[in-house]
Amino acid sequence: MDSEIRLGVVGYGGRGRGMCKLAASFDGMRLVAACDTEAAKLDLAKEDFPEAKLFEDFEEMMASGLLDTLLVETPGWNHAGFCVRGLENGLHVMSDVPFVYTTEEAEALWVAEQKSDSVFMCGANPNMWGFIQSAVDLHDQGLLGEPYYLETEYIHELGSLFETTPWRASFPSIKYCTHSLGPLLRLVKEDLIEVSCFGTGSQKSGLENYSDAMTALFRTASDVVIKLTCCFSNHFKGGNHSCRIFGSEGYFERFSGRGSLAPPFTMFNSNKLAGAEAPMKLEIDTMLPEYAAKAAGTGHGGADYVLFDRFFKAIRTGGPSPVSLRDGLRMTLPGVFAAESAANGGEKTTITYPWS
Repeated sequence: MDSEIRLGVVGYGGRGRGMCKLAASFDGMRLVAACDTEAAKLDLAKEDFPEAKLFEDFEEMMASGLLDTLLVETPGWNHAGFCVRGLENGLHVMSDVPFVYTTEEAEALWVAEQKSDSVFMCGANPNMWGFIQSAVDLHDQGLLGEPYYLETEYIHELGSLFETTPWRASFPSIKYCTHSLGPLLRLVKEDLIEVSCFGTGSQKSGLENYSDAMTALFRTASDVVIKLTCCFSNHFKGGNHSCRIFGSEGYFERFSGRGSLAPPFTMFNSNKLAGAEAPMKLEIDTMLPEYAAKAAGTGHGGADYVLFDRFFKAIRTGGPSPVSLRDGLRMTLPGVFAAESAANGGEKTTITYPWS
């Protein structure tokens, strides 16, 4: 448990820089290498971590022998190749999302991970939110019964991010589904097997070949249905994430808030608990209570801290990964097939996985 973790990062942009600083706050963790193709970003890495060795070439960093753990923080469309090479070089890997862009990338990463003894972790921080853990606990206690219909949304006005991170302007929004499906699939154990998806086209953003909003309907083999909306160009002034879970014995909802008009809240009701037949408010937000002292003020409501804490513990104990590759592909590949469905006018499309 006391062994030093020697971390290297590929991609030292805003997100990568913040995550490296957070990782460095953990005992027994040392940032030993940083790789980026932009000199200005490497200058920032040198300023933040003077002892770290800097690389413009990823393969040179892989060959250096300096690191045993890799953090992938490159733009969203090119995570998979770095993850594969990290695993092939015997490194533990944590990747930001989405960590696959195509089914071919998913297959390559699956093969590399199956051959590796290293820990791979999908950086799905919403899986670590407190209110999601509450939903999981209620489900595990039988108070919700079995979910049969679920709704979730990711609504975020990207604005200038379309220019500062241009990959987003050509990235179908429904492919950015990991943060939304991940939490719900902690309760739905079946894989999603089919999807129909529609996009709005560019009504607000004006971007070519882009849909400001996309909505997908997914289903499992037993007809559990999940509705997901991703909208990244809008005039919405509320919180990013809301979800509703309809169970055979109860109901759970996370309302993301509407600015000063209405704060976020979490509630449930259950036929299986005396006194909970009517809606009950749960006093929990994004922070997991057991992390409140250590994770306060860290990114995504403390979830980034939880990611690193559980990742580092998995490395030191030999696993298992808190959000494994299989977990990550279950919550990512449905978006790839949803985008395919939308491109074909909403055609019902079968979802496949490397293990199927």
